[in-house]
Amino acid sequence: MTTASNEERLARLEAGQEHLATKADLAALEDRLVKWMVGLMLGAVVAATAIATLIERIT
Repeated sequence: MTTASNEERLARLEAGQEHLATKADLAALEDRLVKWMVGLMLGAVVAATAIATLIERIT
């Protein structure tokens, strides 16, 4: 069994880092998720209001 030198191990670790998200990537993702959540909540409120109005008109 051969053991890798510290330089080889460091090179492998640094090569794998290019696939990880940066702080900027995570911040952009957080912004997009917040926008989606707000949009979905507003859509749910609009849908609930529309359904309530239709039910009120029917009865």
